[in-house]
Amino acid sequence: MNPPPLLFRHADLFDGRRFRSDCDLRVAGGRVVEIGRGLRAAAGEESIDLGRRWLLPGLVDCHVHFREPGLVRKEGYAFGSAGALHGGVTTVLEIQNNPPLMESGRLLAAKIEALRGVSRVDYGPYGSLTPASAPRLAELAPRCPAVKCFLGCSTGAGGVRSEEDLRRLFAAAAEVGVKVVAHCEDNGILDRAAAELAGIAEPRHDRMRPAEAEIRSVEDAIRVADETGAELHVFHLSTGEGAARVAAANAAGQAVTGTTAPHYLLVDAEAAAAAEQHRFKVNPSIKSAADGAALRELVAAGRLQGIGTDHAPHPLAEKERPYRQAPSGFPSIDLLLPLVVAVHDRFGTPLEPLLAAVTRLPAEEFGLERKGRLEPGADADLVAADPERARTVDERRLLSRSGWSPYHGWRLRAFAERVWLRGHEVFAAGRPVGPPRGRPLF
Repeated sequence: MNPPPLLFRHADLFDGRRFRSDCDLRVAGGRVVEIGRGLRAAAGEESIDLGRRWLLPGLVDCHVHFREPGLVRKEGYAFGSAGALHGGVTTVLEIQNNPPLMESGRLLAAKIEALRGVSRVDYGPYGSLTPASAPRLAELAPRCPAVKCFLGCSTGAGGVRSEEDLRRLFAAAAEVGVKVVAHCEDNGILDRAAAELAGIAEPRHDRMRPAEAEIRSVEDAIRVADETGAELHVFHLSTGEGAARVAAANAAGQAVTGTTAPHYLLVDAEAAAAAEQHRFKVNPSIKSAADGAALRELVAAGRLQGIGTDHAPHPLAEKERPYRQAPSGFPSIDLLLPLVVAVHDRFGTPLEPLLAAVTRLPAEEFGLERKGRLEPGADADLVAADPERARTVDERRLLSRSGWSPYHGWRLRAFAERVWLRGHEVFAAGRPVGPPRGRPLF
């Protein structure tokens, strides 16, 4: 069924770069067709007066884990995509970090097709970059935004164990022209930290996974990417120094980019260590307040290419285990829009570059031409939010399957009130609307 023609009136509209006050936007055929002031409703066109609420492009979360197939009991796209809409997200780029890894075109194609009629948001799963997938990258490249490589061990991945192996993987990606997205932590540094803290039952996570592990791995990844001609994107940057090296390589003309995550901008290592139930245990670990400040400065300057949640739906019963058995990661896609606004509210980071980091910038980074912006020809992926309305996060009201949040009890504002995907209303009054309409992006 075709979506109805729509006219949004009197919006404070963020177009992917800047706010435009008291603006109107017209939608037809699921696309944006006109933006201006004083637009008149045409025959048969539904008029929606936003009363100076925000109208934003649907957010693009470029880094999520939905565990489908293989661990749907933990999340799955049905729950994960509903949570995405709650967070104002209409597009997800998703990493399979549990078996089966996406190591062949056949596996990736089967996954993409299986999600039709299940996902409530548009989706683009990443391929996996492993020794097993390296000979098959030509099959994977047309079906995905990039291929994921774990340089350091993390949930579901053992990491690349030698520079020789890393060079082979990056060279294989360069040969077929597919971008590498990387988790950068140095295994040698992680192993030494684990040995030094072996006698401590509940060590601090930022000491088990110190800043040096990320910085060293980022240096190595940038150097090997330069030597092999690989295009590199570093995910979930947690250190100011690591992020600065990515930004410097990019400024020097190398095909190196990076993103960070909301928790590295909002929380520091002291607060993470004090949280109960290991709620803020995540890989890479949350670092110092100085690292958070440096990351916020880079986002404000537009020198990173986005903010992705790294949404990881572990049940709370697993997070409550003793430190060494508790998994790393936590759910957060349900709150992406209010969390990036919270970075502005708490630290004064300019709002427009924060919003660009969850709309236009990741869409451009991963080749999503009609996503992340409001301009004629763009998909009518839209979020209406009231920036004046705040509420306390209640984890029982969130829609992803885990049913908990490390942000439980935080006072946040600018929650998504209504969401449209390609002109269809898909979220209102805190719940999904209508059937799942998500489509594959690749």
